[in-house]
Amino acid sequence: MHTIESELDVQELHRQVVLETDTAQRAEAIAAIRSLLEEERALPHSAEDRASLQVSEMVLDFLEELPARVKQT
Repeated sequence: MHTIESELDVQELHRQVVLETDTAQRAEAIAAIRSLLEEERALPHSAEDRASLQVSEMVLDFLEELPARVKQT
């Protein structure tokens, strides 16, 4: 799989999505990761790599919805 060149610290973005309590900061991190996924998707990939990108997006969708699901319980 290709890896796009980015100045963003992916590990820090991950931490912000998973652990961040500031909803605005968390939303910015999710938007940054979505942007990286879109850039990656624009590159040619094998079917397996495209499937991995799709799973990554689904996981991000789940993480984005998680706080709302937790509040409902």
